[in-house]
Amino acid sequence: MAGRGPLSSNTVNKTSITLAAIVDSAMEDGFITKNPARLKKTVKAPTGRDIRAERREIVTWTAEQLKGFMEWSRKAINDESYPLWLTLAHTGMRRGEALALQWRDIDFAHGRISIRRAADIATRDRVKVPKSGAARAVDVDAGLLAVLKTHKTERGSLALDFARPGAFVFGAEDGKMLSPVLVTNRWKRRTTSAQRVMRDLPHIPLHGLRHTHATLLLQLGESPKVVQERLGHASIAITMDIYSHVNPTMGRAAADRFAALVQ
Repeated sequence: MAGRGPLSSNTVNKTSITLAAIVDSAMEDGFITKNPARLKKTVKAPTGRDIRAERREIVTWTAEQLKGFMEWSRKAINDESYPLWLTLAHTGMRRGEALALQWRDIDFAHGRISIRRAADIATRDRVKVPKSGAARAVDVDAGLLAVLKTHKTERGSLALDFARPGAFVFGAEDGKMLSPVLVTNRWKRRTTSAQRVMRDLPHIPLHGLRHTHATLLLQLGESPKVVQERLGHASIAITMDIYSHVNPTMGRAAADRFAALVQ
């Protein structure tokens, strides 16, 4: 579109992959003998290095900033979306995964949340499989479970159907799944308001809660494998590539711990 600037390398790469797959089907059906979308002499799709070079720097909150925002959200404005923000921050799940959660996905007895589906941003009120293509389960803390139990009681007070196993945990007033775009816009308004009170609070997109979750875990010395499994990345390489900015801190902490052990 005019005025938007050139497409990113990531977008061009995904488009190239999709186009090549479409033309492959034409080859299989006998309409063409070669796939022009795969000819290296004519098609120069962006490389992984090109994509990484254009990647925006990840901005996250510190533990103190995250705690301050959550306390402001709960106590200062009694934010109706506080349970959603807390769930995203304490699990690292994606926005669409949280919005598609149903009460049957939460195991209050064992403190686990199963992530089996995600909201389809392209089609309203429709779900799809998670981005990784596979379901996963994440362990959650007692504090988050307590907030979710209270939230379930409040939803049930509006209508009993809202607390049934198949109801959406963060459903709209009519019980349907919340719009991902609506939730993102709400987050922007909340963080803008919070910044008027907390001057040192940087703005982060809603996805920044996921990045904050992963970054804080890695800074604590948690295994990258555990972080990968919580986030639902297809491989640990993806996790380490995205959060390479944490590596210097991890390396220094590891060196200090080793020195303390042997000295």
